[in-house]
Amino acid sequence: MVFGGISANPGNQGVLVVVSRQACRVLATLGMLIVTGCATSPISVPAAAPKTPEAQQALVAQRASERWDAMVKNDLDAAYAFMSPGSRQVTSLEKFKANTRRGAFRKGIVDSVVCEEGACKVRVVVTYDHPKMKGITTPVSEAWIIDGGQAWYVYASP
Repeated sequence: MVFGGISANPGNQGVLVVVSRQACRVLATLGMLIVTGCATSPISVPAAAPKTPEAQQALVAQRASERWDAMVKNDLDAAYAFMSPGSRQVTSLEKFKANTRRGAFRKGIVDSVVCEEGACKVRVVVTYDHPKMKGITTPVSEAWIIDGGQAWYVYASP
């Protein structure tokens, strides 16, 4: 009713517009805050680390196999994501890509995994092509760690 009295007077119509704009700004800001609050991801709790040596070995074997699948597909972005947070702090994605042969790997098969107190050694049999020889098969030893319930590849920069 108060606004009705103000808007009835032709000289005060500007006041009604200013109040409406301010109300719209407030409502728009509140709406954006609500939408933003709904869009943020919930706080994630790290998964519990596998307790038994068998569970640790299975986790590391799976992650190592997935990493080598990415290497064979020449998906270096995906392969980089398997690197431990510490390895990623020391080695940028660009440096990792520059140090990795592209398109040379045919397959990588996890041969063995040995874990001791969250540190694991993985033996992978890798088949790759060289410009002068095709289908070379060689064992590769990798270091992996279990941190925050996840297995991570420890990158040894060349």
